[in-house]
Amino acid sequence: MIEFWDIPKLFVAFFIILPAVSLVHELGHVLIAKLLGAKKVKIIIGSGRILVDNRYFEIRKYYFYYGYCYFENIYDQSRWRNLFIYSGGILGNILSSCVVIYIVTSQALVPTIFTYQFLYFSLYYVFFALLPMSYPDGNYSDGKIIYHLLKRNHTLLQQKQFQLWFDEDEKSWRLSSESEEEFEQVEDYDEAYEKALQRARASRPSKLEVIKKNTSHFEIFPRNPI
Repeated sequence: MIEFWDIPKLFVAFFIILPAVSLVHELGHVLIAKLLGAKKVKIIIGSGRILVDNRYFEIRKYYFYYGYCYFENIYDQSRWRNLFIYSGGILGNILSSCVVIYIVTSQALVPTIFTYQFLYFSLYYVFFALLPMSYPDGNYSDGKIIYHLLKRNHTLLQQKQFQLWFDEDEKSWRLSSESEEEFEQVEDYDEAYEKALQRARASRPSKLEVIKKNTSHFEIFPRNPI
């Protein structure tokens, strides 16, 4: 029977339980990546404007929607390493679900709607991560990448490199990539940055380096799914 107090519980599910399950999923990826030698590992939770940013974690404005991670020095051709890494999120959700079930069945924890929600969202992640499909934003599921890796096809993992930099001679911003000789030129930085983001997002997996005077920062657009 549905009651009025079930509505606040739904808000708790979407704003607390779902992000927690997303974090467990990404932790599964990065823990295995670290064990296999990855460096500069970072987890991003949410989308939109950055609220909290440190060496290992980044939390964005819409923290309850989306999540991914990235790391460096695991080569595209490292077939078995990538297979383990892309299976890590699924394993993280399965193992955390088993732990919750064990704690509840051993009566160390009283089952509530929140434990059921945690199990539901965990299985939701496992199911959709395993499906070998493409997402509307151009991303791929873990299952699709694993499928291609088993077929020894690494094209889905090859990262495209982009650079946005200011040409002092032309007095304009230029976007260059490793696969193109032609450079786009835009005078306004905001317009150039927006175009660069669009190009990088459309070319996932990709890395955009923005060079401004003596500083630079990276924008990573991985193939990792929600």
